[in-house]
Amino acid sequence: MARKLLIAEDNKFTAIQYKKFFDVNGYKVTVFNDGAKCLEKYASELKYKRIVLKDKTPPYDYVLLDHDMPKMSGAEVSKKIYRQCPEQKIIFLSAYGQNILKSHESSKEGSLQIMQKPFSLEFLLKKIEPKSFTSIKRTNQENNVMTSTQNPETVR
Repeated sequence: MARKLLIAEDNKFTAIQYKKFFDVNGYKVTVFNDGAKCLEKYASELKYKRIVLKDKTPPYDYVLLDHDMPKMSGAEVSKKIYRQCPEQKIIFLSAYGQNILKSHESSKEGSLQIMQKPFSLEFLLKKIEPKSFTSIKRTNQENNVMTSTQNPETVR
């Protein structure tokens, strides 16, 4: 079964890159350009999975969020997702890592991670592939929020 990703990215070019790349790599990808629509889709999928399928696991393998988006920021989306499903794995894909850390500093969300832009899509794929997180340099862990960086020479 294909792994599922929900992505919220307001930059159209970047969103298209994510979609094409993950489709080619065998993922089922849903992309929205604003936080509110992303949250609506998440709530709908969670409800379907819990009520119809009687499955308590998160509806997506990962939710990938940009921080600055129209209608609702990535931080707002993540907090609302965690209220509904604390086990959901979320990765922020943003140039504003410190702002995200500050907005989540009082939380105990153990499945929140941050990737600082820029990064290569191959690096992101390695991060979300099962058992491959060991190849990524873990640079900071505060309040159960893990940040990762990539060697600058590998960024395209």
